[in-house]
Amino acid sequence: MNNNRLKAHAISALVTLALTAALFIYSPATAQNTPTNSRAPGPTTAATTGPTAPPETSKATLKNPPNADKSTEVVVGFYLTNLGRINQSDETFDVSGYLSATWKDRRLAFDPKAIGDREMRYSSEKIWEPALTIVNSQSAAKKGAVELTAQPDGTVNYLELINATVSSDLDLRKFPFDSQTAKVVLESLSSDERRIVLKTDSKLTGYSTDSFLSLSEWQILGFKSTVTTQKFELENKTYSRYTFELKLKRNHEFYIFKVFIPLLLITLLSWATFWFDANAAFSTQMSVGMTSTLTAITFNFTVANALPRLSYLTLLDAYIFICYIFFFLSIIANVTVHCLLNNHKNPDFTSGMIQKFRWMFPLAFILFQGIVMTVFLGS
Repeated sequence: MNNNRLKAHAISALVTLALTAALFIYSPATAQNTPTNSRAPGPTTAATTGPTAPPETSKATLKNPPNADKSTEVVVGFYLTNLGRINQSDETFDVSGYLSATWKDRRLAFDPKAIGDREMRYSSEKIWEPALTIVNSQSAAKKGAVELTAQPDGTVNYLELINATVSSDLDLRKFPFDSQTAKVVLESLSSDERRIVLKTDSKLTGYSTDSFLSLSEWQILGFKSTVTTQKFELENKTYSRYTFELKLKRNHEFYIFKVFIPLLLITLLSWATFWFDANAAFSTQMSVGMTSTLTAITFNFTVANALPRLSYLTLLDAYIFICYIFFFLSIIANVTVHCLLNNHKNPDFTSGMIQKFRWMFPLAFILFQGIVMTVFLGS
């Protein structure tokens, strides 16, 4: 039993001695003294670097005008795609179209081979734009999709879809034989002509020939675009202004067949009493005259919605007014004839008066209406 214990103690002592020797051999101090086969570094070589990329222009700088020392030329065009409702009383009309603008910003020039594309797309928040505004818009224009692209040489193309209700001076004195000019006026309210000079682009200016563009009441004669200057007195600044003008002519056939001819027939009906016998019943003659007058008044209320509500007299207003006057004069003529008969005047005299009325009234009517046409259409 004792021999076994002695053997166990001897084996334990040998194991402990072996572990101690192993730790001593592989300790860090011994490892530092151990020679290594590492080769000394050779001569240091300079690091080779590629071409340095140009520094990027900051976003704040791109929002500034392209030319700090001179004005930027902006070529503007407007292409009309739809002409909506024309409100003749408010002198407004609805318009839809594409606003295009082109200018050069050399800060946006790039190498197409480097990016693999012929154009770069931007948003309005990142680069400068002329901020063109429709100054004759009755309300805030509804801006549609905006496309802003740059070419390799720095040429920037701007395209915007616009829907707006714009005001334009309408002269309706010749109504319904009038012609009008609808205008879309654009300015850059943020920069005067020292910063921006507008030019017209004839290639991107015009109107669509689609059927939905033209209105049934109007015919498009043509268009033109001009660039002028407008001085703003409050700031003592001059702004460059672009104006797109659309020439319109009213189709007057509707008013001829719906207003002029019916009123003429009613007027002729009121003169039928001049072909009655002078001794005929007075009530019959008066009923014809009054019926004609009431018919004309009722007719006027019927077509009132088709007529512009204006503060001045138009050609059609003058025509209707003269018709009313002749209704009234025909009634006065019949009353006068019967008053003379009741006062025992010579029947031959009253018959002669009626016969004169038969040609005097038509001639006077033609004369007065001719004067109206000459005055209004000749002005």
